[in-house]
Amino acid sequence: MTAQRARRQEAPARVTITTPPHPHLGHPVRHRTDGRTGTITGQLVEHLSLSDTLWRRRVFIRPLGGGIEFEADPTDLEPL
Repeated sequence: MTAQRARRQEAPARVTITTPPHPHLGHPVRHRTDGRTGTITGQLVEHLSLSDTLWRRRVFIRPLGGGIEFEADPTDLEPL
């Protein structure tokens, strides 16, 4: 079984994805685990389609000094 196929099996069968603006969009934050800092550029919110239960929320951060955007769990972020 390929890695891509294995990843597909981990996710629930039906997921709806929305991109509402994050409440701190454009504000600087620090990642609590590794100390990286950056500005929130967006988020993806995924819900299970049948029950509308929140499955996963991903926040995207652009490093303050420039570099490659990274993603984080919102609970790992704190405002600067």
